[in-house]
Amino acid sequence: MTENNARSPWLEAAKAMAEDLKTQPPEVQIEIRRLSRKTYPETWRAIREKEGEQK
Repeated sequence: MTENNARSPWLEAAKAMAEDLKTQPPEVQIEIRRLSRKTYPETWRAIREKEGEQK
């Protein structure tokens, strides 16, 4: 796969998804990015506690 034309189908799919994300409303983009982050249970609890304080 030394040629630029022989790219991974996974890479192409990821690029297509990133482009599609740009067409979504800002609140959808924020939520998708937040959900796509890898979190540990402690971090998840901290996020929920912080959201609860803001409401």
